[in-house]
Amino acid sequence: MTNTDHQVPSHHQTATAIRDETFHRRMFGLDADQVYAYLDQVADQVQATERELVESRRAHDELSAQLERLRAELTEYEQMGDRVNEQIVQMFSQAQLVAEEMVEDVSRDARERIGHAREHERRIVEQAMSTAGDQVRSYAREAQARMRSVMDSFASEVDRLGSPAVSRAPRPPAADPLFGDLGDWQVRLQNGSRPDTPS
Repeated sequence: MTNTDHQVPSHHQTATAIRDETFHRRMFGLDADQVYAYLDQVADQVQATERELVESRRAHDELSAQLERLRAELTEYEQMGDRVNEQIVQMFSQAQLVAEEMVEDVSRDARERIGHAREHERRIVEQAMSTAGDQVRSYAREAQARMRSVMDSFASEVDRLGSPAVSRAPRPPAADPLFGDLGDWQVRLQNGSRPDTPS
């Protein structure tokens, strides 16, 4: 639109302002219908652009709000993660302490059981040794008594053989618990015969 008195303003105009724009008429000027039709197209484009801009701003605002919410949630999650990590560390520490206490309890119980078993074993061995010692001492006393009886028997016989003969009949010796009855052997000695000589 050259050679006209109308100056297009440099500032932004709305679609309504573009449609309401008027122009001075001149002889042999432009076709007004075409000009206004073109202005209507421009106004439609501007109006569509304004709607897109409004929608874009609304979408931008929504995205900005979502971004802020996500940032807030992320911050909260990070804080929760830190708390969870601290709780996990505490739980692991407590579990480790409990495990160490359990191991110590089991070790102490095992040591006590081993000590009891060793003490029981020692008592059994002592009892066995005492019983064996008692049996050995009893056997030794019995053997000693038998040996003393045999020696007394021989001593009595030797004394009798060495003394003068008496008119009364000799008293039969007591039966020896180890060699049995020595009466027959003593009779043969008194008659002057050897023990192995047949009568």
